[in-house]
Amino acid sequence: MLNIAPVKSTPYPTLRSCIDDCIQSVALWKGRDSKCMYGNAWQMSLEEQQFPDQPLIERIRLPRISTDYLSAYHGLTFSYIEREGSALEKSYMLDLLESRLASGMPVLVGFDSYDCPWCVAFRRLHTSHACLAVGLDRPGNIIYLTDAYYGKTLEAVDFDILEQACHFYALFELGEPSHTCTDWQTTLQGMLNSPANEMLPDQVGVNLRAYANAYLETGIASDGSAEASSNFKIYANALPISRIRFSQFLELLNRGANTPELSRAAEGYQHAGEQWDLVNQFIIMVMCSGNKPAARVKIHRRMCEIISQEEQLLEELVQLTMQVS
Repeated sequence: MLNIAPVKSTPYPTLRSCIDDCIQSVALWKGRDSKCMYGNAWQMSLEEQQFPDQPLIERIRLPRISTDYLSAYHGLTFSYIEREGSALEKSYMLDLLESRLASGMPVLVGFDSYDCPWCVAFRRLHTSHACLAVGLDRPGNIIYLTDAYYGKTLEAVDFDILEQACHFYALFELGEPSHTCTDWQTTLQGMLNSPANEMLPDQVGVNLRAYANAYLETGIASDGSAEASSNFKIYANALPISRIRFSQFLELLNRGANTPELSRAAEGYQHAGEQWDLVNQFIIMVMCSGNKPAARVKIHRRMCEIISQEEQLLEELVQLTMQVS
């Protein structure tokens, strides 16, 4: 049994990811950090509508956590295995778990929270959740999980239940970092101007405004059900979480730099994340009360205020990377 303490990735209970929490738990267990995997979280784009009834919130595209940055800056490799082909077989999964746990590393298991008794979505909503497999009793058909998102240190689960609900795994490896973030200006400049980025910093405000204007025009329709609100939150929470993630990255850079400008930017992105979360809550209220245009105008105004703040923060960060140390 691996003794991994469940660790939260951020101090915000409603603004974090179960996968982030798993990675942070493993990183701290191994004496590492993980926050450089958030170096690309400032981005945001809005896709064109793919079909007439596609919900607006599903058109938002945000970068996934960067496993490349996690490996390069922290020496922690994190790789997904989708359950298809041989990976679907029970024996494959048991052998994988047994060998990885015997080597001293946990396995992240992603499964449907509809089948997880301690999840709020249990028997209510089909959505994805992730835990760390830290032990296996193969003869007893029991798997032991640590759930950092819900603060569960150890949960014994019938393996057959998990096996049916599991749709992917992720494996961890520990190595030596190839990069350091000690030179915070170089690190930040690379994160903002990497060729791998889908956009430049000055494009983010344009994309966010496109989202805000589309909301003003059409709003987000709902049948008023709790399930509709839950589905909206699954998609909508990604935007505030991304802003909190980037705040965490900036805080990491500032630990060594102790630069007032970095500290203010970290606080600014924290505030932006909290404000986008509030906007989402207001959108749900408007969804459930008829999607009235007058209410959308007020929300749009608040969106534009947050967007202006983000634009200023990104511009200041870009200028900060250009200053001579």
